[in-house]
Amino acid sequence: MDAFERDVDFHDTYPQTAYLDLETGDVIWVFENDGDAEMVAGIKPEENEAVRDRIEASLERYIEIPGRDHSEHHDILRDFLASDWTEDKELRIRAREAYTGSIGRWRDRIDNRAVVHAYYDFRDSRIREMADEYLREHGIAPIWR
Repeated sequence: MDAFERDVDFHDTYPQTAYLDLETGDVIWVFENDGDAEMVAGIKPEENEAVRDRIEASLERYIEIPGRDHSEHHDILRDFLASDWTEDKELRIRAREAYTGSIGRWRDRIDNRAVVHAYYDFRDSRIREMADEYLREHGIAPIWR
């Protein structure tokens, strides 16, 4: 799930691409910059390059797993805030009013762990739905562990 939920255009300081190995079911991460692989993860640049070359040589074996762009993460939060996630109408209103365009600022302003956890549960469920849909479009029936 981490591969599907990553925020590729906001938090991806050291860009990576994730691939699903259709033979093994493994998710393989490859740094776009071989030097980043060593600096961030201790992976030798040659090893990162070799993995990328292996994937490029067998494209029929791998599918790229797309992350979410930053606006999709905001869409999910807005969908959560518009949903009936709680019966407490006043809490729903406070949560909506706390959102000013920044997810981090919203978490700080709402200052309520139960609300934040409810959002994370909602987000995880939504991303799993998106991942399921993407995989099924590629002929894969996912089995989540």
